[in-house]
Amino acid sequence: MTMIMRDLAPDLIVTGARITTMDPSIPDAEAVAIKDGVIIAVGRGADVEALAGPATRVVQGGDRRVIPGINDTHNHLQSMGKVLSEVQLYGARSIADIQDLVGERVRDSPPGAWILGRGWDESLLEDKRFPDRHDLDDVAPNNPVMLERVWNMLLANTAALHAADVGRHTPDPPADMLYAGRIERDASGDPTGIFRDRAKRRILDAVPPPSVVDREQHVRNACETYSRLGVTSVADPGLFPEQLRAYQNVRQAGDLTVRVSMCLGGWGFGAPDDELTVEERVEHLGVYTGFGDSWLRVDAVKFMPDGGVGDRTALMFDPYEGEPDNRGQFVVSERDLIRNVAWCHARGWSVDCHACGDRMIEMVARAYAAAYDGRPDASIRHRIHHAYLPTPTALDLMREHRIPALATIPFLTSLGESFVASLGQQRAERVMPLKSYLEAGVPVALGSDAPVTTFNPWVGIYSAVTRKTVYGRVLGADERISREEALRLYTSAAAWITFEDDVKGSIAPGMLADIVALDRDVLSIPEEEIKDIQPVLTIAGGRVVHDSMGAASVP
Repeated sequence: MTMIMRDLAPDLIVTGARITTMDPSIPDAEAVAIKDGVIIAVGRGADVEALAGPATRVVQGGDRRVIPGINDTHNHLQSMGKVLSEVQLYGARSIADIQDLVGERVRDSPPGAWILGRGWDESLLEDKRFPDRHDLDDVAPNNPVMLERVWNMLLANTAALHAADVGRHTPDPPADMLYAGRIERDASGDPTGIFRDRAKRRILDAVPPPSVVDREQHVRNACETYSRLGVTSVADPGLFPEQLRAYQNVRQAGDLTVRVSMCLGGWGFGAPDDELTVEERVEHLGVYTGFGDSWLRVDAVKFMPDGGVGDRTALMFDPYEGEPDNRGQFVVSERDLIRNVAWCHARGWSVDCHACGDRMIEMVARAYAAAYDGRPDASIRHRIHHAYLPTPTALDLMREHRIPALATIPFLTSLGESFVASLGQQRAERVMPLKSYLEAGVPVALGSDAPVTTFNPWVGIYSAVTRKTVYGRVLGADERISREEALRLYTSAAAWITFEDDVKGSIAPGMLADIVALDRDVLSIPEEEIKDIQPVLTIAGGRVVHDSMGAASVP
């Protein structure tokens, strides 16, 4: 008889910690043991430490708070990896700030090289106006510059307009499109440099596209950065074939340190580079929701049927502040929305719909309910992300059909002032009503939608707990939730969204060893410190992927 002998002792033990497990059977513990990337024991320190063998690494937690790895349910990880190498404008509070950041990059770049950036928000600029191409020309006369707003607009300088062959006589996208877009123009008819919605393609198509190697590096960049903040899983929405390939290449090389649920780009994104229809692209993939492994899996099809609140394009029942004729717009018509949801549902695909406006949220909930009623299927989990302003009808449908709301919660802090500008204070108070969702019995999980705003989950938890904007304004104090609840919505509740709550999202025997130790106790520190938390140890699948406490050197 031939036998394979294995050392059954743990590879790693973390002990002497205050562990919040998210497992109801043992909510708190002192130690956790890991073997082959899986948790094998959780409990009292002495009991778990007794399992150690000669080769077991034992890490002293130093009484730190330890939690399950963060699961971000809506995070463009690959795109964020690209943005990390560009000009970061999220902290810009004036046009001069934008000019300084762009000018710094210009000085480090050769003439003619594209300067790319993201993150400006006119509602936060002290100038109280949109920046224009002339502002950029002052600091970048010889480099084309393209700066994406936090959402749905971009700013280009004159050199970028020339590179894209855009001028006074360039038409706007066809007016018969549902979501046409617009090139902003000055009194003489010349472009100001602001491009809205689908008009952005005029500039984006002129920017040299990233290679496969570039995309792979974007994934690696993001993984490294996310690990430092305790993010161990994301759902990346709106992917096209070249992005899927980059993920698989990184996975094949063994370099993927954040688990990724990949969501295909579906209706509402415009024509992809491969020029296939959405139906052809989905059918040609040959698989459906759930295919893959614990590191890289196929998840859902993303739809984008309306716009955003800050730029006043989300579909509303009531008009925007100061614009009595503007109730937002459709990206995908209601008829096509219902048809396309049913098409995906019949083929085993979950659908993840972007929906911000109250009218669109209700439309999406009705489309999902119709699909479930017509063909019940427990292996499909349709969801709504952003989910700003649910109506009573939407809440009822979401509760009845277990349709999750994926709140991109850092928006309240980062974009809250734009919500007030577009909706007025009273309606802005109701954006992303976490407590109302939970009290109505609707499943809820949290995400970031990075790079629209920060991927930092501690800003997200701060936002859920305080509901404060960057200027300290509180939006809807009665919708605040506890720190424990916010942690649950970023961990175990988030894992449920993708049918993975049986393998991740909690610290329990048999679960994947995704664990984070924090530099301060999220459950007890002053609430203003929550956003400043820095993990000192991140473990993904039993592998130490971030370490500022010396755990990797423990014998």
